[in-house]
Parts: sequence; C-alpha cells; structure tokens
Amino acid sequence: MPAKLAPDRNRGLIIAAGDLRAEAGASTLLARLFALIGTQPRVVALIPTEAADDDVDFDTTLYNAGAGEVRRQTLQTRADSEQRALLDAVEHAHLTLLLAEQPLRLSTLIGGTQLARAIRRRNAEGMAVIGGGAGAAVLCEHMLAHGVEGATPRSGGASLAPGLGLTNRIIVDQGGHASDRLGRLLAALALNPFALGLGLDAATAAVIGPDNVLEVVGSGGVTLIDPAEMRDSNAAQLEHGAPIRITNLRLHALTGGARYDLDFRRTVD
Repeated sequence: MPAKLAPDRNRGLIIAAGDLRAEAGASTLLARLFALIGTQPRVVALIPTEAADDDVDFDTTLYNAGAGEVRRQTLQTRADSEQRALLDAVEHAHLTLLLAEQPLRLSTLIGGTQLARAIRRRNAEGMAVIGGGAGAAVLCEHMLAHGVEGATPRSGGASLAPGLGLTNRIIVDQGGHASDRLGRLLAALALNPFALGLGLDAATAAVIGPDNVLEVVGSGGVTLIDPAEMRDSNAAQLEHGAPIRITNLRLHALTGGARYDLDFRRTVD
C-alpha cells in the first residue's frame, strides 16, 4: 500500500515517463515536468550500474531542463542504497528520479532498503518521484517485471513482482511499440483486475497528482485499460503460452492535456 500521508501535507507527484536518457525530446519533457515541481528543483537520480554507461551527459540534460542541483547515484549493490549521504540527499530533494533498463534489477537494489522507505515517506510528505524508462514500472505496488511482446494476451505473458508501492492504482508498461505492450498489459490485468493498465509512448509522461487524477504530458499518448467491469477471463485455466480470453474491458487513448480520475475511473475536464 502507498505510504500514509503526512498531516496537513499533500503527497508529491508520481510521474511515469518514457526513457528520459535516450529519447529525442527528453529534455523538453523534463523541462515541462520540472515546471510542475517547482523552480530549480533539487534532484536525486538513481541509476543501476548497467544502465549508467550512457549517462555521462545526463547531468547536463537535467540542468538544461531546469534542475537547480543534481546528485546522480549509481547503484551497484543493495549496500549502495544504505549510504547516509544518499539518504540525506533524498531528505532534502524536491525530486527523486528512478532510471533503469530492467525494472526487476532496480527493485532488487532498492526494495526493502532504507532508501525505499525514505522515498515512500518523502513522497507522502510532498517530494515528487519520476520513474523513467523501466523505472516507471517500479513506481507501482504491482510491478510488471517482464513479459512477451504481441497484441494477444497469453498465459505467462506477464510477470508481476513487488515494486516501490507509491501507487496501487496502476500497472505500467513503457517498453516497445503500443501493439507489443497491449498483450503484456492485458495478461497482467488478468492476474490483477483491481489495477488500471497504463501503456506509455516515448516522450510522454503520466503525472499523478495528490488527488489521484492523472494528466498526460508530452508529445505521445497513453493507453489506459480499465478492467473494472471485466466479465470473463480464463487466465487461471490455461497452459503456459495459451491465448487468454478477456471480455468487457474499457480502453482509453489519452494524449497531452487529457486528465483521468484513477479513483472514479473516468475522464475529467
């Protein structure tokens, strides 16, 4: 479950975004997101070792987007998540940025550590958290760890694991083309029909405010799948790899500026 809100304070923004290091236009998207957080935010960027090779210029990207101060921490072992200097930086940050190429790798480095607890608590106190690339999946309580490509959901086509748990409202898939994500999201929702499935395009972010209203920011789109009225699924009866039957789902295609209430499951003006 998400961390309890601090008295008299609003939870910070929870932002799921595409790969903020490799995508063209990532600096423009970051600038728009930073503008929502505040002037010259203090940023802590967390990056697993295997995802850090191409990040020589990423600090410059963050400063160009409007960051006032940047601390970039490469995570190699779980011990790195217990460093006092890093924990102090999170305590004073306006934004923590989670970047990864594989969500399971990042979650095993920070899950259950003092760092994870600090991020959850600080988000409840008002600090924003952005998950970029595979880091977007880690934001969720139910993390889509991996899955197969294709538009048809299949038994075993999605694997869920515990994420950071900032929100339990959504399951995020930010990888590949929209048609490839569809099958993974549907397979994941067959396992957990409580959540909403969220597919992110490149150069696009889904910004969840303290009121649990999601707003789309960026030049691409967000596919949102609502299984609340699902009538039938044979996911529990199938052999591995068999196609899953799911009926009566709602699908929304949201673009920049669109807003969606995650609690009441409806678009809002």
